[in-house]
Amino acid sequence: MSEPTQNEPIESAPTAHSHTELKVAAAALAAAASPPLGIAVAAGAALSSPNIRDALRRGTVKAVAGAIQATDQLTAAVARRVTPTDGPPESSEPGA
Repeated sequence: MSEPTQNEPIESAPTAHSHTELKVAAAALAAAASPPLGIAVAAGAALSSPNIRDALRRGTVKAVAGAIQATDQLTAAVARRVTPTDGPPESSEPGA
């Protein structure tokens, strides 16, 4: 091949960002063609991004931790209601 002249553009190597743009364009095209397929393509493109995977991982950990904490609070509240008091219950019937 010959050296590029001043009038010819010099092509650079593709960057990592061009793949992301291509995935977004493919997801948009698939979404326009078929909603279920578009969702699958968009999810695949999103999951291929390290930032999205990290955000989903953090969100999942926080959701599980919140569910465990809520369960602990609910269990403690039920245990407080069920625990008998020190004395016998007072009768609400008159003359009893």
